Parts: sequence; C-alpha cells; structure tokens
Amino acid sequence: MRKHAIFTLCLVCLGAGVSQASIFDGVPPVGAVQQPAFSSSVSAQTQGEEQPEDASQPGRITTTTSLTAVKMQSRLSDPALFKSVLSYTLPPEFENAMDKCRQGLGDECFFSLKGFETDANPAVASAANMELAVLSMQRGMPKEALKYAQTAIKLTPDDPFPVLSSGWIWLSLGKYKKARKAFADLMYLTADFEYVSSAKLGTALSWYFDGDEKKAAQDLQYLYTSDPYTISLTAYLLGDVSSRMKGSKQFAPIFLQQALEHDKNNYAAVKLLAKLAEKEKNKLHAWQYYATLYSLDPQNKEVAKKMAKYEKEIGAKAEDFLYYLRLESPIASRVESVVSPDVRMALYATRESKPAVLQRVKLVPSGTARITDEKLGEIKKLASFQERRVEYNPQTQSVDLMDAKGHVEFSAKRPFTVTLTQNDRTLLVRDAFTPNLFEADLSDKELKGSLTIIPQEGGMTLINTVRAEDLLPALLAAHTQEIRQEEALRALAVVLRSALLDALDQQPQADYHITDNDPFFKFKGINMVFPNLLSAARVSAGVRLQGTQPGFYEDCGPLTAEGCTNTMQKPSYQFSPVNVSKYMISNPPADLVSKPQDSTHWSDVKWVYLFDAKDVEQRLQRQGKFGRLRALEPLKRTANGRILSMRFVGSKGSYEANTPQEISFLLGAGSLRSNFFEIIPFYKGKNIRSFMVRGYDTGLGVGLCLQGAEGLAKEGLDYMGVIKYYFPQARLLDIKTGQIK
Repeated sequence: MRKHAIFTLCLVCLGAGVSQASIFDGVPPVGAVQQPAFSSSVSAQTQGEEQPEDASQPGRITTTTSLTAVKMQSRLSDPALFKSVLSYTLPPEFENAMDKCRQGLGDECFFSLKGFETDANPAVASAANMELAVLSMQRGMPKEALKYAQTAIKLTPDDPFPVLSSGWIWLSLGKYKKARKAFADLMYLTADFEYVSSAKLGTALSWYFDGDEKKAAQDLQYLYTSDPYTISLTAYLLGDVSSRMKGSKQFAPIFLQQALEHDKNNYAAVKLLAKLAEKEKNKLHAWQYYATLYSLDPQNKEVAKKMAKYEKEIGAKAEDFLYYLRLESPIASRVESVVSPDVRMALYATRESKPAVLQRVKLVPSGTARITDEKLGEIKKLASFQERRVEYNPQTQSVDLMDAKGHVEFSAKRPFTVTLTQNDRTLLVRDAFTPNLFEADLSDKELKGSLTIIPQEGGMTLINTVRAEDLLPALLAAHTQEIRQEEALRALAVVLRSALLDALDQQPQADYHITDNDPFFKFKGINMVFPNLLSAARVSAGVRLQGTQPGFYEDCGPLTAEGCTNTMQKPSYQFSPVNVSKYMISNPPADLVSKPQDSTHWSDVKWVYLFDAKDVEQRLQRQGKFGRLRALEPLKRTANGRILSMRFVGSKGSYEANTPQEISFLLGAGSLRSNFFEIIPFYKGKNIRSFMVRGYDTGLGVGLCLQGAEGLAKEGLDYMGVIKYYFPQARLLDIKTGQIK
C-alpha cells in the first residue's frame, strides 16, 4: 500500500455541509492537504530563546508576548466549566409568537412580541424586550436592538443576560469602548463562568477590532489558558494578532496550526495560513492551503487563480500533492460474503453526491472475473491479479478495455460489467482520473460484488453492485475513527443497515441507490475494514429499525433535535431566540455522555468560528445581484430552534437558503458543524464586515449520536439499549423471521 502524496488533510470533507450523517464528522476532505510544518523554520529563528512547548498537548500554549509556555489554568474536572446558572423560562404569553418564529414568519413573530414590551409585569416586559433585541440583530437593526436591551436592563437590573447582550451589541456596532464597559459592568452581577467567559471573549474581540494587538493578545492568552470551549478561535486570533505584531510574526503559523489541531473545521485559520505562506514566498505550502480552500469552494475564482499560479511555479502536477490512497494490488483479497439484498452504489461521487465522469481507471481482481456485455454476453475472462486498463477514447467516443501494455481488447459504447466468479473475492479499482482533481476523492478502492462501467459523453461512470451486508462493514469504517466500544459499533451497524435498506426500498429500480459520498454512506473501500467492524455487522445482522428515521451524527450536546437529552441534568429548555443565545453560551453538563476525554477538544460538542463577510458576499454574488452583506436572518426552525432556512440580506438584493447544507456552504464553505447556532454580526457602517458563529453539536441532531453511543456503551448499555435510548419510539424488525419488537 502506498499514498500518492505525503500530505494529509486539515479541514472538512468535500461535500461539506450539514447532514444527518454529519459531514461535520471529521472525514478527510477530498484534495485537501495538511498544514505545512512551519515549526522547523520557526525554531531556527528563535534559537537562544526559550522554546515553546508542544501546544498540541492539553493545557499548553505558546504566548506571543513572553514566548513562554504556560499551563492551562482550568482543568476538565473544574466544576466551574460544567455549572450552569442560565434560566430558559419563558412567559406563557409568548407561545404564539414563538410558533410564528419557528415557521419563519419574522414580521408576525416580531410584532406579536411588541405587544408585551410595555407589559405591567417587569419580568414579562424585560423578556419581551430581550427577544426583540435578538430579533432586531437578526434583521440587521443593531441600533434598535441596543434600545431594547437597554430597556431590559432598566426593567430587570439584576439580570446579567441583558447586560452581557448589550456588550455584544455595542461590539457589533463598532463601539468598542462602550462594549468593554458593558462587559466590565457584568462582573458586578455575576462570577459565573458562562457569563464571564463570554464577556472576556467580547473584550478580547473589542481590542482585536480596535487594532490594539498587545491588549488583544493579553486577553486572548487568558482565554486560551482557561476556556476549553473557545480554544480554536482564540488560537486563530492569536495567530492573526501575532502576524501583525513586531517580533512575534514567526509564531503566527504555530498558533494557526494549533487552531486546526483543536478544530480542523477552522476555515479562517486555513485561509490565513495560505496568505502567510504566500507572503513568505513558500510556493508549495501556499498551493497546499489554497488547494484546501478550493476543495471546499470549487467555484472560488480567486483561489483557483492562486492554485494555477503556484502549480505552474512549483513545476509539478497537482495530483502529486494530493492525498490519494494508492494500492498496488488487492489487500483484502478474500472476504466472506453474506447473503443479503443487492445494493447499487455509484463510485467516485462529487460533493453533490453524483458520480463523477472518469476518463480512465485500472482494474485488478483478486480472483477470476468475467467481463460481460448486456447484448454480447461474456466478452473475456480475467485471471487473478491480472490488471486491465479502461480508458475513454475521445475520437471514437467509446470506452476501451486494454491489457497492461495498452493493447485494446474490447471497445464499448454500451455498459459492460466485471463480475467476480467467487463471492469471497474482491476487485481493486485503481488510478481513477478526471480532469477536475477536486471533483471527487480519487483514492483507490477495493470492492466486492460486480462493477458496471457505463460509457457516456466525455467518459464513463462506475456502479458497484454489492450485497448489503458485505458493504456494511466498510460503511461503518468511514464513521468510526473515534468509536472503540463494541456495543456502540453494533448500534451504528443497525442504523446504517436500516438506512441502506430504506434507500433500496424507496427506489428499487433506480440506476443506483446510493453513492460513495452520500451523507450516510461514505465508502472508502473494503480494504478499510477491520475485524471489529466485521464483528459489529455480523452480531447485529438481521436487526432493522422501522417506524423512525434512521439518522446518525457525530457528536451531541445536551439537547437533540428529537428531544433526547444526553445527560441526567435535563435542561428545562424551550425555544425562543433569546434561549438559543443562552444555550450557545451555556456550559455542557459534567455527565454529558459525549464529553471528550481531552479537555482541549470540545469543538465537536461546542464550537465557535469567525468569518469574513467578503467570502459570503462572493458566494452569494453567484446567485444573483447581492452587494454588501447587511443581515443574516434565520427563518424556519425546528421545535428547539435548529435553523432550517435563512435569509441573506444584501445592499442590492436578498437570497434565501432553504436547506441547512446550503446555509453552511454560504456562511463558511461548509465548515459549520451543525444547524444549531447563532450569529453575531460585526458592522462597519451599514455593512457587516465579519461575523461570529457559535453553535452546539454536529449534523441535524437526528437519530444516533456516535459519541453519545460511545459514552452510553462505557456506562454498560448494550447495543439494543443504545438503540432504545436514541430511538425510543422505533420498532425493531427481525429480518430473518419478520417479527417486530
């Protein structure tokens, strides 16, 4: 086995966007590359000084001012990190308004709440004003939002949330001194970690936006050593600040690499690393970072030009620097086959889950195979480990089957199929090629079953027909990098099997049922399967979910979309725009079943990003006239407030995104981890210049939480218990007997 490059990845996968299977789950992106190792050049520049310790170790940081290593002050066991004082109580009078908010009826929701802003009960009036403040921010009216927040402060002066909110609104308006005063005033009302950490972050950002790098660095260092929930953002900001501070520029790449170490979805960190590499005239590293950005947004013309420029200057083919798994011959070779329904899977799918049109590919069977044409019957037999090349011929607009020396043995304009004569043998698909190297993951794949090659204009597509149970262990492999508990793997096997058979039932006559880049069904090859995955599939064989949507996602916070709570400390949460904001700053409970073992790796559960509005504007300009970004308004939501659609308001037009996947792409090139988040815009005049997104968990929060299943399995639940926990209303069908439990 060999890898066609020495680099691995640093950001999210091609096909990024929110999904139930969570493409926020850390699957390596197609064509993306690993952040270059700047540390070697840095160490040469800092000889004689105290060297920074490895910041990838939990609780360690390299500071930009003193150049010393300091230990994280807060530990995972610190009760302050898990204690919550936030109240989600909501006046019952607001219920009708909240229904309108969830339905995306913004005006109706807003004016329903207006009726309570002067209520005789100060608590109700204050709550109404705070809801109006949050809604005003979402509608692009920060000055009006500030008035509502200040009214709420007067009505309930001992409540810290209006004071905290006013600080963020002042920050949004660019009034940095007033923002800092509001954050300082908060300290007189509470010492709770949730409030204080949010105020500290706001203060650091006020210095950052105000251009005072030294004071920003001091506050950011404090956050980086005390708040594990914002560690990736603060590392990025320290990197940006260092890049502009005299005497600290050499440390910027280190901080940015740390930002990616703690959260590989940190889009801004990769973008800045690309610019720094370009500034240092490191052409190879610049190309690698721009390649990562391009893999997430292939329509970005500016990035495409950068890539073309550096590819030409480094004088090598792009594919030489991409991460492709290359196999000389089949590895699995022989794998026991299990009788089960056949599934048709399209290979080398794009981010839109459509099969890429390939120009050439190589085939190597581990056993005897026969090639058949739909009209001519059997064309040829292939011996074990005998390689064949399949190439598109543009002159004849056909597909040629050639031997290892390039001699044409058969030409086809109709589909033809390669079938293994023994069910336990495999077929290696090698060296797939398409002109757009970022269109799909072109790694080699080992298959079971048969492979149909379909000639079409410009090339060919590949469809693998395989038994469902033979495919299942390989599908498990793509989602279980961090799952070690056998019962958690078995629970996921049940969910995947159910989703796979549902796809088959819903479109039995389709050309293909799934692709290898579906949100649910990531397929890297039979060669990626390990014994524990085979065991999980075999032990759970015959069990299928019915009467429920068989979804899953990588990680979970206290609240799921379907009402499950991954903690015994069930929050008395009910949706409102204000309660979403409170939830986003809330501490995860100490008994959260998906709590990470490493205190610095909370990003899957609780995450925060900073984005440049110009990037969003560029993506929106492709949809039509848009202009400058002025508002980001959530529209339709789920019952607990997950965003299903959003309005992007520009100076020349507006655009409505109607899926979580599209929202994620427009906001952050697909790097958002879930659709449960809030946005804080930062204005320059009427226009948004940047914005912060803070959110919880991954995917859509529907179905099985993988890290939650891992935690429940550690607590002693078997896979049936885990299934019951996340699918309490589901029925279990025994496929073998037809009985329903």
